Order: sequence, then C-alpha cells, then structure tokens
Amino acid sequence: MMPSSSHRPCARRVLPAVSLTFALVLGAGVARADPPATGTTGADSSGSSPATLTLDPTTPQAAALPGGTTPSYGQKALNPDDWRFDFHGFLTAPLNAGIGSRPNARPGQSTTTLHAPPVVPDDFETFSHTSVVPTTYAQMNLSESNGIVSANVSLLARQTNVSEGFLEPASQAGISDAFLAYTPDLGQRVRLRFLVGAFTTRYGATGEYDEGRYGTPLIARINGVGELVTGHFALGPVTLLLEQGLQGQTNRANASITPDVWNDFANPSEGATFVNHFHAGLGYGFATLGAHFINAQSHDNLSDQSSEPDGSITVLAADLRLKMGRFGHFYAALANAKASHARTVSSVISVLNTPGGPGLEANYLGPDTASDGNGTLTTVGAQYDLSIGRLINAPNAFKPDGPDLFVSLFAMGTHVTSDIPLTGNLYGEGVTKIKYGAEATYSFLPWLAVSCRYDQVSPNLKDSDYSFAVVSPRIILRTGWTATDQVVIQYSHWFDGGSTVVRTGEPPVDNPQQVPDYDMLSIAASMWW
Repeated sequence: MMPSSSHRPCARRVLPAVSLTFALVLGAGVARADPPATGTTGADSSGSSPATLTLDPTTPQAAALPGGTTPSYGQKALNPDDWRFDFHGFLTAPLNAGIGSRPNARPGQSTTTLHAPPVVPDDFETFSHTSVVPTTYAQMNLSESNGIVSANVSLLARQTNVSEGFLEPASQAGISDAFLAYTPDLGQRVRLRFLVGAFTTRYGATGEYDEGRYGTPLIARINGVGELVTGHFALGPVTLLLEQGLQGQTNRANASITPDVWNDFANPSEGATFVNHFHAGLGYGFATLGAHFINAQSHDNLSDQSSEPDGSITVLAADLRLKMGRFGHFYAALANAKASHARTVSSVISVLNTPGGPGLEANYLGPDTASDGNGTLTTVGAQYDLSIGRLINAPNAFKPDGPDLFVSLFAMGTHVTSDIPLTGNLYGEGVTKIKYGAEATYSFLPWLAVSCRYDQVSPNLKDSDYSFAVVSPRIILRTGWTATDQVVIQYSHWFDGGSTVVRTGEPPVDNPQQVPDYDMLSIAASMWW
C-alpha cells in the first residue's frame, strides 16, 4: 500500500539497480540510507525498514534497474478523518538493437543484421533470463486513503502503442491491481494489515526493495483475487511475522477460445485454480528468517483436461534476509516446487516466472505430454549488495551527495526431476541449471555514473555447449545525486556456446536454427515519482 502524502526528494543508495518500493508490507513507506524524517512510515528509529516476508503488491513487477537511488515518499494520514489522494509511478522506455550476422547475404543485403527486440537467450519465462536486456514498463499507482483504509489501483503496461510494430493487446494490462488495504491502529506491539481484492504477491525477491538483479522471485509469484492477512507481533527483542492468503481467478479460457497473440495464448486446458498459502518468520535485529508453504489446486471439470487427475503445485521454502547496515544487504532462499498433474494448474501461480503447470512443462519438466505435469524443481539462490562508501564512512552517517562505489553479487541454481528423460539436453529428468553474476556501479559526478555487469548462464551444467556469458558496460546520466530520473546507455556482448539456443516466434519456442545476436546497443529512459 502506498503511503498517502505528497512526494519528497529521494535519498540515494548507490545500488546497481533502482530499488523501487512504492510501499512496504503493513502500509510502510520506503526505507532510505539515512533515518527518515519524523512521521515517515515504514522505518524504525534507526532508519531501517521493518522485517517483511513479501514485496508489497504496488511494487513494480520488474527487475532492478541500473542506477543508484531509492524512491522515498512522505507521510500517511495522521487520523482516520484525514483522507488523502496519492499518485506514484514508474516508467522505463528502452530502444534495444540486437546486432547479428547474415550467413548467406545476397546482393543488396548487408552481412550485419539489426533486430528489435534482440535475438538473444534471455526469454523471461526461461532459466536463461538475466534481465540484461531492458524492457518497456510503465506503472501508475493510485490510492485514496485515510489512516486505516486505502483503496489502491495500479495501471500497468509492458509496451507503448507508439513503438509497437503490431498491436499486442496482452502487453497492455490496463488495471492490473485493485484492492482495499486495512491497517487498524493496534499499538506499537501488534501490527496487522488486511488486503482484499485483486493483487499480486511475490515471495523470494532477492533485492532489498525490489525483485532483484534477475527480476525473478525465487519462491513464487501469485496473481489473483482474494485476501491476504499479515501480522507483526513484538515479543521482546524478537518479532513474529505471520501471513496467510487465499487467491483465485475471475475468469478462465473455455474451449471456444482459440489461443492467439491477442489473448496472450489463453489455454483452455487450464482449469480454475485456487492458491492457499501460509508464511511465518522471525525477525531479530537485522535478520529475518522465513518459512513458506504455497499450494495451488485445480479441481475444474470444465477444462479441456477434465478427464485427467486434479492438478496441483506445492511449494515449500525457507529464506534468510540480513539488513546489515554498513555491511550491506544479503538474501538467500531454498525452495522446492512439486508439480503433480500440473497441466491444468493456471497462471494464478508462477514459479521462476513460468505461468502455471503448462509453463513448468514447457520450460523445465519437458515439452512433452509424457511428463503429464509431474516433477520437481529445487531452487537455491542468493544476492549480496554492498555500498563501499557507506562501509568506509561508518560510524558516520552515509551522505547521498558524494561519490560512491556499489557492488552486487548474485546467483541461482535449479535441479529438475521429471517423469520423462532428458529432452534436448535442456529439459527433463536430472537437469541442473546454474547462473551467477556481478555488477559494480561507480557514481563520481552528480550527473554521471558508470556501471558494468557480468553474467554466466549454464542451462545444463553437464553440457557447456549450451552455456553463454554476457558483459554489459553502461553509462548512467541523471540530473543530480538524488535524482528520480536517469538515462542509461548500454552495450552488451554475448559469448555463446556452440549450442546456445534462442527463442523466436509467437508464442516463443526454442529455435536451434536461429543464430543468436552477439551484440546489443541500448538507450533507456527511466523515471519514478
């Protein structure tokens, strides 16, 4: 839930990516490098944000951006009679040009090709996704609230009409979230929040305030309508965190719908799906330890697969978050997702960015009806962020108006078990996938920073021919140390293995015949308010 107030200047944290928290759990505001002013919600007296188990629904569904700022907003309403209207947003608009080669150029044809979007191994739903390629994203968050209840609406788009080569309605999400949030005043020792309506919850976000460098929640993303109850209970020096949610859908594809671009390839085989989830955690000082149980069930006799067994996806996970002040931020998670006849489980649940059971089949368990949607994904991942300037300045307060170097390390791996044998050396039984990377950002002038990121990806640890690496130096331009805008000029080069696969077509599928682009040039404008 976004705090209700006017916008105030940002406090800069030299992150290699924009930390986009438009609100934190329990109606909190945005944490910052230095303690917030009196009345700002979402931080304790030390200036740190409260322990949480999930990202707030209004936080943009996007990976961290190159840069170095944390948006900071003002006060919530001081009493239930004080109603306020709030408007916050985020946009990023990139031009990406993939540079490749034409092996059999004819007269009048160049041997160099240009593609938009770039033809590179970075499909959002696959393990190979790194978020190195900037993508269009715009989100506007609107809220009307007093000190207890808030009505929240989010408008979202992943394409802009003026730049589209063809009309793609599914990319214009329109009203993405619409929910009420209740935060009754129960004193300092008990904090409750109730969400009712349509919203997205994300568990396993590796960033301190965002989805992290990969833009992939390690545990699950739940997209639906229902309720979410969150409670913080102060027990001396320990904080007990409890969370329970139930979410479902408001429609489903029936047999008369033909999957196509306009309907985001709606799948009549997916039944109505409901997700019940429970979470518990303990917060002590700078550490938060969490445990997660998520169960998605489809018991629909109206789907195309109504003669099959009921489908389910169950996720068990544990995570640890350390907010260590001068020593940085660390997050790690271990998750096990078990799919059972999951072909009928819809995209109300998303594991590693894959939509429902069909997504798990296509991207991990094996693109073959023989798998029947059965298998498991065991995922482990971590991210560590450190501001060198904040480290060496301690115990003095970190100042946002000077040079700083920020470094980030990140990695994740997934092991797959499936009912079918290894398929194409990328999917099926026994595949282990890993990826890791590092990024450093140096801000040395109020208007200028430089950054460089390195990623290594192995879709099959036992076959290096499918692996690739990418190096991405960047120049970041902005209007000041604490600016809420930036323009990023980026060059990326891919070092591909002999069998590195890219996806082409609608819907995207692996195309071993397509030669990947080896370079990309990009210019991206971003702003948040």
